[in-house]
Amino acid sequence: MPSFSERRQTVRIATNGNMTVECLSPGPSLWLVDVGMGGFCARTAAPIPVDTIASYRFATADRKWTAIFRAKVVHCRPETRDGKSTNSFVGGFCFVNAESAAVQGQLCALLDQAMNLVSFS
Repeated sequence: MPSFSERRQTVRIATNGNMTVECLSPGPSLWLVDVGMGGFCARTAAPIPVDTIASYRFATADRKWTAIFRAKVVHCRPETRDGKSTNSFVGGFCFVNAESAAVQGQLCALLDQAMNLVSFS
């Protein structure tokens, strides 16, 4: 198996269950792992085809803040723990049109919300 090579070009913020993501199209439930300016990582109970583009709603756990972004699946792999397969998958998503000024502003707000949830203790 080839060694893993990190392709992310932006920092990711672990959400630790304090923020949710849901696909607005029919599909498996998502559990947000982390988020950054370029995209996000989520666990899912079923695989999602690579190159699928959909709209995703992000929300704080109390749902006082929400935002919708379009994103594309760039990978979806079976999740393993201690070398053993689990019944879930890990998907990597990149935001569509992330370079546009309007989307950049919304992404900054998303990261502000995610940073508000980070514990530094």
